[in-house]
Amino acid sequence: MSVRTAAVATLLLLLPLAGCTTGSAAGPSAGASPGPVKPPPAVPDELARYKYDGSRTTAVRSTTDALAGTEYALEGACTGPAEATFVVSEAGTTTIATVTVPCDGYAHLTGVGAELPDPPLQIDLNLAGVTSAWAVLAPAGAVEQVRR
Repeated sequence: MSVRTAAVATLLLLLPLAGCTTGSAAGPSAGASPGPVKPPPAVPDELARYKYDGSRTTAVRSTTDALAGTEYALEGACTGPAEATFVVSEAGTTTIATVTVPCDGYAHLTGVGAELPDPPLQIDLNLAGVTSAWAVLAPAGAVEQVRR
């Protein structure tokens, strides 16, 4: 191999790496976790709400009956290394729905059905590996309206 051929081959190998760095002041380094996630404001006709801010859990159960024929959804978000599983139940006894969301800091909306039992309904979460989280159980259309 000539010196010229070796120089061109080296240049072609290094060219794709030009400008790459292992971190910068302009953005987070790889593997950085987003800050705590913020829940939406009150959603009309919501049945339950859950929030974990990294040190304290707040759970709210409504005594409002589910609206007949209305499709309900759980919207939830979390931060942490993997995913979170929210459990919707009748006051911690009978499980109604289980919703798993990635802990990427973004809100995820999942339908849980139209036939929900009488209140109180609640949302629970196993906090293993979760740095912050929130979830709201409400009519699907109302959740979407609040987000607009």
